[in-house]
Amino acid sequence: MNKDKQIEELVTPIRDDLTSGAAELALQGIKFYRTLLSDIPHDEKPEAVKKVLVQASKALVKAHPAMAPIFHLANDVLLATRDAKSASDVMRLADEALTKFETRLCESASAIADHVYDLIPAGELVFAYSFSSTVVSSLLHARSQRKFFRAVCSEARPSQEGRKLAAMLASNGMEVIHTFDSAMGLILPQCRVAFMGCDCVGRPGIVNKVGSWLLALACRELGIPLYALAGTEKFVSDDRCFEFEDYERPGKEVWPEAPSGVRILNKQYELIPFSWLAGLVTEHGILQEKDIEKYVSKLETHEALALEGALIG
Repeated sequence: MNKDKQIEELVTPIRDDLTSGAAELALQGIKFYRTLLSDIPHDEKPEAVKKVLVQASKALVKAHPAMAPIFHLANDVLLATRDAKSASDVMRLADEALTKFETRLCESASAIADHVYDLIPAGELVFAYSFSSTVVSSLLHARSQRKFFRAVCSEARPSQEGRKLAAMLASNGMEVIHTFDSAMGLILPQCRVAFMGCDCVGRPGIVNKVGSWLLALACRELGIPLYALAGTEKFVSDDRCFEFEDYERPGKEVWPEAPSGVRILNKQYELIPFSWLAGLVTEHGILQEKDIEKYVSKLETHEALALEGALIG
């Protein structure tokens, strides 16, 4: 198969997935790379294999430019294979990078769940927004440790991934109260704590699904602690933190048959200031704004994924 066509076929379902969280999509990205590499001959020229990886990495990042784990997955693969001298080495090093990244995701989610356990008040209502596999695993972990509480969530329009969150929690025996986004004010005041995932973290704040800004504002006014859950694989440089601003989905996803003259705004991500959060729960514990610098300053970007005008390093 022509590699251009294969890359497009493999990346399309990832690009069209609007209900999975960033970590879930990164796991799909790992499968994307392994499928792509599986039929490349070991006697292929190494530069040709690297060219395919660069093309694939750019397509994957473009599919969800606001989701940092996808960027870091692509970046790790390219950095790991940059100096490989043979096609076999390229594929071996790529596979090692994929395995390492997958292990990191799993270990990060497990450590975050341990930290979240102490933040959940027993017997109370707990609000969760949008869909995040890290939030789901954290809430289910707390329940498995015999901490009993009820979960509250809203739809998270327009993709309504809040329904996926509700269904997954309920299928694991948790009592869930679900409502539409604009009714959040009816139930949120009764909650004792709120959680959300996030798609990327930078010095300016965290980026997450639209609706998070209003949730954060409401929690601040109500005095409800709101925690964002994110492994450090979601930390990005300042320039990449704002990649979400140029990302807009088709208007028909919001209103399929909008009348002529109505311009539908369907931007799905927004920035939330750290000052509106009670903390950022990572595998290293609960971080505050002042803690972000030491992680962001260590980031290295492969030249193929560098943004125009950005410094590589």
